[in-house]
Amino acid sequence: MTGARPALDRESAIAAYLEYADRMPQITSADLPGQTQVVRNILDIADQFDVIIFDAFGVLNSGVHAIAGALSAVSALRDRNIELAVVTNDASNTPDTIIARHRNRGFDFTVESLVSSAQYIVPMMHRHSDVTQWGVMAPGHWPIDGLPGQAGFLADEQSFYDAVEGFVLIDSDEWNGQRQHMLETSLSKNPRPILVGNPDICAPMGDFLSVESGYFAHLAADACGGVPQCVGKPYREVFDDILQRHPAVDRNRILMVGDTLHTDILGGIAVGIKTLLVTRGGFLDGYQDLAGLYQRSGIHPHFMAPAIGNGLE
Repeated sequence: MTGARPALDRESAIAAYLEYADRMPQITSADLPGQTQVVRNILDIADQFDVIIFDAFGVLNSGVHAIAGALSAVSALRDRNIELAVVTNDASNTPDTIIARHRNRGFDFTVESLVSSAQYIVPMMHRHSDVTQWGVMAPGHWPIDGLPGQAGFLADEQSFYDAVEGFVLIDSDEWNGQRQHMLETSLSKNPRPILVGNPDICAPMGDFLSVESGYFAHLAADACGGVPQCVGKPYREVFDDILQRHPAVDRNRILMVGDTLHTDILGGIAVGIKTLLVTRGGFLDGYQDLAGLYQRSGIHPHFMAPAIGNGLE
């Protein structure tokens, strides 16, 4: 791998999700709906739900822009007094920053409605009480002082990779092929824990797919024969947070809305809530063989719509 930043196209990203599916929550055919119901938009089924959880990228927004119809759909759901939440694997920004960006797009979400994978990073690290020195994948401005033990940024010195006792992969914005090679080389010689704050393999950014921490974590785990330990979708902590906020709501009346089978849809099915896959503006925008992807992945949602607000704007 060269020093250049790795890139992924959609087929490569799908292949990676399929390859690493055994490291994700496991479901059986009994957990799946009998068939996927196609609807025009989320309002067609909204009356079936008391709580609706949104993924952000690819559902509410594509890159910096709100997806067409999303603002109207969220407003209409508010008018029906449905509880709304946003679950994000963005582990590199504070809740205030994330919500401010949504407000700049026109959404009215609050910090209280957000569940971020970032809040589970420190508890995950505490489960490794024997590790006191951590190497962290994150931009240089990230608040590393809030992490337990001694933590330093992974940069361009192989000796630092070799010296730390564990790795925490949070944000890949400043990552490149050379750093990935150093990480894999170090782990192949001395396997150590790999913790992941953003388990996404990629994220839709409008006209391209970003390559996220989860992708690099799986490659690193391949190098040492380990398994990354992850928080965020599709892993259950973020979903349990929502369920604990609404203990009286039947799980059949909670809906997870996402654009990716192996994060949003898998995570929702694994905790026993309903799921809606949207296909326009996100990861599967323009994809021609959804039925084939359902078969290859062993995952299909309860509902499918082009977008949450298709036809509303």
